[in-house]
Amino acid sequence: MNHLTRSRPGIAFPLAIGLIQFVILAIGKPAVAADPAQTEGRPGSTSLTRYLETFALDREAREILEADRAWGDDHTAIIVRVLLRLMLAPPEFVEAWQGVATPIAAFDTRSEDGFVRAVGSAVFVAELTLPEERALLAGRRSVDLVRLRTDGGETIDVVTDAAPRAWPRWRDIDEPAEVFGLPVASGVGPTPVASEADGGRWPASPPDHLLTAARVAWHPPRLPGSAGMDVGLLDTVVDGQKLTGGDTEAFYALVAAAGRAGEGAIAKAAGAPGSLIPLIDPAEHWFERHRGEPIAIEGVALRATRIEIDDPLRQRQTGIDHYWEVFVFVNTPLISVGGKAQDRYPVVCCLRTLPAGMPTGPKISEPVRVAGFALKSYAYPLQTGDGSEIRREAPLLIGGDVAWQRPSTDSPQGPLAWVFAALAATIVVGAALAVWAGGRDARRRARQRRASLPDRFVPPGDGRS
Repeated sequence: MNHLTRSRPGIAFPLAIGLIQFVILAIGKPAVAADPAQTEGRPGSTSLTRYLETFALDREAREILEADRAWGDDHTAIIVRVLLRLMLAPPEFVEAWQGVATPIAAFDTRSEDGFVRAVGSAVFVAELTLPEERALLAGRRSVDLVRLRTDGGETIDVVTDAAPRAWPRWRDIDEPAEVFGLPVASGVGPTPVASEADGGRWPASPPDHLLTAARVAWHPPRLPGSAGMDVGLLDTVVDGQKLTGGDTEAFYALVAAAGRAGEGAIAKAAGAPGSLIPLIDPAEHWFERHRGEPIAIEGVALRATRIEIDDPLRQRQTGIDHYWEVFVFVNTPLISVGGKAQDRYPVVCCLRTLPAGMPTGPKISEPVRVAGFALKSYAYPLQTGDGSEIRREAPLLIGGDVAWQRPSTDSPQGPLAWVFAALAATIVVGAALAVWAGGRDARRRARQRRASLPDRFVPPGDGRS
């Protein structure tokens, strides 16, 4: 199976920088690798302090940020260096740092370096243009600066890789947000300057605190945001491809959100199954406008495969050690796919659980109703009869709520049972031939549909072989 490299959405600087930093981490400070495991869950952990020391970004190196003078390019250069180092931190380190984060209201500027957590509303976003030399080294022209008003009334500015794409720049906004970041200054921060095309003006009042953070999470008050997902992770998902590195974080975040949403919540939000045509027609660009939305489908599951989650971090994130990959064929109007007419189309569903007793494996035929989050149009290669390869795309859903429409085992009771039995006896002989012929045709169609599926769905990997 092909594995994907671990995703860090939005990183636009050269790969060589990342490799150099990895070497520095590996040989420069061996103690750093051990710290998160030793200090996880213990307040006052020094692991972040030592990590920053490795890159000469400790408090002494950052004292210019607290100097009593106007903000300049040298301040911005330091901030961006800190940001890039945080973006490159191993996910296990970040998980540990977030686990011992201090609420921003309880933050003491005299404490050792560590993450703080701020929850509130994002009220303004702008691009912060980098000094020319730093832009060249970072491989990017700018980073984002987000102003937050916390639930406790504090004003926080956050220098971050990329704020959610849906947040308008240079305009007042009010979006529910959360950030885990490193405090780097108090009462001071950069002031972005808008271009003539952008217009607008950065708020005049200084922030109470300035943070650097790889992300500012967005939690809109609807699923999946209301289930704790950072909906901004969907910004890096790419349609028309297999699962890539930019899809990985969103994939597992949706799996986790489906578990937190609770039984039936996704199905209720999705409503009745609708037409599949907008999802399967690339010209519609449906996923670009509706990515992450709850949707429902009804069809026949022809394959259900258990997929193990080997990465302990992903197991903790999702609360499960496996999920189910289910291919569901959904009825459609007669459409042409690859020059062939068909009235059913496959949907790839990655589901946390299946109903008790539902058959699994490569050859099943079970009627189901699935409600899940729409992730992307997933592309896969398909071998044809002559040995050539063609490309197919299918909607990919993450979820969710599954109803297995199993055949009823109830039988009529009382005097009417004899009536039904007599009626059944009169038609059984004549129906037998029709049932046999219909079954033969159904089996042939099922074989043809299975032949249109990939051998294996390629799930997001963690860079391990």
